[in-house]
Formats: sequence, structure tokens, C-alpha cells
Amino acid sequence: MSQNDNLLDLVNAIYRWRKPIIISCVLAAIISAVAALMLPNFYTSKTIFYAASPDLAKPLPIGTGNLKREIYGTDTDLDRLFSIANSEELTDYLIEKFDLYKRYEIDPDGDQAGYAVRLMVAKAYNTEKNKFDALELSFEDKEPEMAAKIAKAAREKVNEIGQRMIKESQAKLLSSHEKIIEEKDSYQQNLIKDIAKLKDEYKIYNSQSKGEVLGEQLTSTKAAYANLNAKLSVFKNTPELRDSIPMLAAKVEGLKLQLKELNKEATSYASGSGQIEKLGMEMKEISEQLALDKERYKQLKSAYNSPFTALHLVQEAKVPHIKSRPIRSLIVIGTTAVTFFLSLVWVLFMNQYKEVNWKSVFSDEPRK
Repeated sequence: MSQNDNLLDLVNAIYRWRKPIIISCVLAAIISAVAALMLPNFYTSKTIFYAASPDLAKPLPIGTGNLKREIYGTDTDLDRLFSIANSEELTDYLIEKFDLYKRYEIDPDGDQAGYAVRLMVAKAYNTEKNKFDALELSFEDKEPEMAAKIAKAAREKVNEIGQRMIKESQAKLLSSHEKIIEEKDSYQQNLIKDIAKLKDEYKIYNSQSKGEVLGEQLTSTKAAYANLNAKLSVFKNTPELRDSIPMLAAKVEGLKLQLKELNKEATSYASGSGQIEKLGMEMKEISEQLALDKERYKQLKSAYNSPFTALHLVQEAKVPHIKSRPIRSLIVIGTTAVTFFLSLVWVLFMNQYKEVNWKSVFSDEPRK
């Protein structure tokens, strides 16, 4: 038998069985249509948003540095929101807030209750990145109003968790700055005590004016001492002036002692002023750093107490008016198509093995 004859036999077999095939398909279409009509409608509400840049939660830089601030987050920021949106914390929040155990008719005391309710949420809840690099969050429910409420609540919780994560980082940074300011403030107080101690020890209360006065006194005293000493030498060589020598000698001796004290004081000043000046420079540097740190702390505190958003909303979760599923026409068409295909397979099978003795096939005796 040729191949064409085989094909014609198959066509003939299908034609002969056309009525059962048609009846099967019609029955399948009717039953699937009835079953599809009995299925409840489900509605999906969707919200779309972008990740906000963490720069929005940072204080403006001090000085004339880079003032550029990003508004939209990077892929890393979007991935962070995506992870938050799929976290157990958010799932547990939705379950508790909307009493999903009761809504999905699950006994919360059951052994597999937690797994069952999370499985139902996973089927209804969906997050994905769209082609515009935005995050789409959707929720499906039998009631359109409830679908919108849950989708909106999920997005708000994502924002809340994102803010909390940044707030926790800010709190750690504030704590670190508090310790730095405390340490520098303590160091500054120690410097003040050391400087005061040195000033009392060396009797230096104004380093600059003290040096100027001491220098003038040394210069004038040395000049007066040299002048009187020279005058004394002249008096000693002039007999008629010898009566004035004791008084002049006393003045010279007084200037000598005064000059000795001034030199001693100058030596003490030179030793103490260097230390005081060194500590003064440290004091100035630590004061400037402390002022910057305190200003930085104020800005961080202000940023910590100021509200900010972790995401930029593009589309709010609205109440859907068109069901997302079931698509009843596809159910009926699909069921009818599968029935038609199985009918064809059955007809072809029966035609291929029509001469087979089926009793011998389903017998305990071997086929001959």
C-alpha cells in the first residue's frame, strides 16, 4: 500500500468518526463554558515607581564643594527596593494588616498555615522591573477595591522600610560624630587647662604684649646700664667728682640687678612662650575642626529629623474596572482544541489497530 493510500485511509477514518468528534468538541465547549462561568473574577491593581537617590537624605556639603545631588537612584538603589518588596517583612505585614488568613479561609492554627497563606500571597503578589527601569508592584484579588488597597499598602511599606534603612545608617553616623565631638571637646578642655597652667607658671598672660614689653625693658635697661657704667668710669678718673661715685655706683649696681632679673625673665619667657605658642596653635586647629564637626553634626541631625522619600511614585494603585482573569474565551477555545486533538489521536489509534484482537491483548495468554 502506498503512502497516499495510508493518508486517504486516515482521512476516511476521521470522516467516518466526524459525528463523535463534533459531539465531543461541542460537549467540551459547553462544559468548559459552564465551568468558566462558575469561576470567580480576579482584578489586578498595579503601582509603578522609581528608586529615589539616597542623596536626598544627606545634608548639603559644608563649604563650596560639590553641590550636585542626584534625584533618581541607580540600579543598585532599585535592586534594594526590589529586595525590600520581596522580603518576608513586607509579606508578613500584608498578612497581618489585611487578615489574609481569614480572607483566604486558612486556619491560622494549622500546621502548614504559614506556608499556605504565603503561597496564596505569592500567587497574588508580583513585582518586576519594566523596560523603563521602573519597579512595577501589583496585587490580584477578587475584589477590585481590596486589590488597590493592598497594592498601595505594599508600596507604602516598601517606602517605609527603605526610609528606615537609611535612617538607621544616619543614626550610626550621628553616634559616630557625637563620639568624635566628645573626644575633641575633651581634648580642647585639656589644652585650655595646660595653657592656663603654663601661663601661671611662667607669668605669661599675653604672649605677644609680654614679649614686646620685655624687649623694650631689656633694651632700655641695657642702654641705661651701659650709660651709667661709662659715666662711673669717667667719675673714677676725675678726682673732683669722687664724692658722687658711691651714689652712681649704687645706681649702676641697681641697673645690673634689674638687668639680671630681666634676662632671667626673658629666659623664662622664651622657654614658656614656645610651649604656649605650640599649644595655642593646637588649640586654634582643634577649635576649627570642632566647629566644623559641630556644624556637620547639626546638618546630619537636621537631615535625620527631616522627612524624605525612598521612591518616586509614577502611577498610584487604582481600583481596576476590568478583570485580569479568567479569560473565559481562551478556556473554552483551549478546552475544545485539546478535545479535538485527543479525538483525532483516538480515531487514528483505533484506525491503526482496528484489526487487533483486543481480547488477546488483555489476556494472560501470550499473543500469537
